[in-house]
Amino acid sequence: MMEILNSILYPFKIPFLASSQIYWLYLLSTILLATILYIVGLANRGKEKSFLEYLLPKEVYLHPSSIALYKYFFLISLFEIFFVVPTTLFLAKIADITCQGLIQITGITTPSIVTIPQLWQQIVFSLFIALLGDFANFFYHSLAHKIPILWEFHKVHHSAEVITPLTVYRIHPFEMFLGTITIVTITNFGAGIWIYLFGNGMKGLLIYGVSFEIFIFYLAGYNLRHSHIWLAYPQWISHIFISPAQHQIHHSVDPKHYDKNFGYIFAFWDWMFGSLYVPSNYEKLSFGLSNGESNLFNSVTNMFLQPLRAIRQRISKNSV
Repeated sequence: MMEILNSILYPFKIPFLASSQIYWLYLLSTILLATILYIVGLANRGKEKSFLEYLLPKEVYLHPSSIALYKYFFLISLFEIFFVVPTTLFLAKIADITCQGLIQITGITTPSIVTIPQLWQQIVFSLFIALLGDFANFFYHSLAHKIPILWEFHKVHHSAEVITPLTVYRIHPFEMFLGTITIVTITNFGAGIWIYLFGNGMKGLLIYGVSFEIFIFYLAGYNLRHSHIWLAYPQWISHIFISPAQHQIHHSVDPKHYDKNFGYIFAFWDWMFGSLYVPSNYEKLSFGLSNGESNLFNSVTNMFLQPLRAIRQRISKNSV
């Protein structure tokens, strides 16, 4: 009974969980970075705003799209704790299954056993998992744009007419579930191969229970990517890491930005597959879906049901 009660309270605990993108420390680091951008940008602004107006503009945080998301957040986070988290824990077994499968296929036990890994070995393993997980994220994200049925679910995320840190939770339950299965399965499959080659003594480096590279990524202004604040990296860095501005471009309704910047952490996946877009200067962006389609997702109910309606229409027209 207490476990169920704790799960129901999960939406209120999210800002205090380091595994969450909206963990209070990540939000604080984002505010500090926004403060620097505000101070640096003062000389370039013709019409000055107060810092509070700059950081939390009413037209963004009181927009109907944001208000609908505030309500949606509680339901989708409950879905996460009751269904997605247990699934993630279950899929962690794939690593051991993969390792045992390789032993059965090759007839050879772990070729090299690392019982007491050195720091550099832990760093290499952590980076390997980070690269694999990021590619899995890129892979699923690109499929969500290319496959019509998946796109109908992904539209929930792109229907946001303004973007805030909570936009990361503007995701349909089906997509949250399928995306998690895809990313966790690929990542644990790779981890299983690593365990087979080097033994299960290898552990990733963790900070507050989160892999160190993800912790640093979230701490380095992650939440600016879902915000109205523009932060672009130099051209060469933007070919390695996805900047907040590049992800904002991904949300743009401008046709030249369609299907660009699928990456999560790393930009070189987009570079390799021809979907990288690096802005040369500031670009004024509008968010949402084209042709007013965002209006179809203007309530909690519609965010859940509109993808199903659209898929039913596609099936009836044989256009899946």
